[in-house]
Amino acid sequence: MSYIPPELHRNILVRLPAESLFRFRCVCKLWLGIIDDPSFIRAHTNNELYSHTLLLVNRLGPTLYSFSLDSLNYIKGPQMIDPTCIKRLIEPSLPAKLQNFFYLAFCNGLILISQQNWRIWNPLTGDIHKLSRHYISHDNVVGYGLGYDGDADDYKVVMIHKSLVHGIININFVYKTIVYSLKSDSWSKIQNCPCIPRDSRGTFWNGALYWPSNAGVIALHLGTNSYCMLPLPPTVNFVECFCVTLDALDGYLIYSRCYTMGTFDSWVMKDNGVEKSWIKLISLQYSPDGISLRLRLVAYLSSKEQVLVQMDSHFLWFDIGNNSVLKFSIPGIPNIISSRICPGSLVRLNVRGSVSGLGSC
Repeated sequence: MSYIPPELHRNILVRLPAESLFRFRCVCKLWLGIIDDPSFIRAHTNNELYSHTLLLVNRLGPTLYSFSLDSLNYIKGPQMIDPTCIKRLIEPSLPAKLQNFFYLAFCNGLILISQQNWRIWNPLTGDIHKLSRHYISHDNVVGYGLGYDGDADDYKVVMIHKSLVHGIININFVYKTIVYSLKSDSWSKIQNCPCIPRDSRGTFWNGALYWPSNAGVIALHLGTNSYCMLPLPPTVNFVECFCVTLDALDGYLIYSRCYTMGTFDSWVMKDNGVEKSWIKLISLQYSPDGISLRLRLVAYLSSKEQVLVQMDSHFLWFDIGNNSVLKFSIPGIPNIISSRICPGSLVRLNVRGSVSGLGSC
């Protein structure tokens, strides 16, 4: 066999999915060294930002399923997903005492879960990291999120909690913020959040966590621990708007809203922080009586001008360029599910002080 330079091995491996790479670590020492290298993991994580893997969450239990959107046939008319394309993720990695928990936030294939205490879980590797204790009652938490600080190579958990402030005349709320560092295994206080989030779950995108609010989009830069406010898309009517979500899809920040009158709108931010950069992505009209009110945009393929919208346990795949729609369902999955694009992650959580290093094969 002819000699292949190590850098060529690296350039090939970095393009493969995390699930395959995690197995390939046992192929040879060369591959183990490449895949274990922190710089390789960071490069692979950046590639996975454009993943087409859809994670299906059973809200009634901890079971996770996934399948690739590339398995769709894109033919006209309703279709059922081939069950052989659906993968059940590693559930035994969770001890029995952690089986009843809630999914809080997602970032780069890692999941923040809550069961008495908060934990970060990597479903691919099976690693679970319990966060150190804090003094905040969960009843007072109004916002949270999981994100990655690229400058420090550190994953961080953010918690926003309301606190009463007694003034001379009035009693007001302030929204204090604490940040957990996975590297240091510690919490720290930062500046207060400027306003209360409309949706408690933060969305990680481009080095910051984002929450929608009535005053604008709240942005917390994880490198500087500083807040700023971004403008909302135009013509937002909060009187009739009952559901607002933010998502990071295909490298873009997506703002979506549902109206009681039966309208679903999604906008994509093309230029961070500029109001005119909000571009209308899709607008749907539906009957509130015949279709679930809570539609959610769960995938965006910008190169193909295609979007995926979840509607109860069914999905609608819109081809914006061709003005066509494909409806499909997934057999064998409980009806009450949520879904999101979530790639696999090679990050290991069981080595303190190093979130990128991997353990032995």
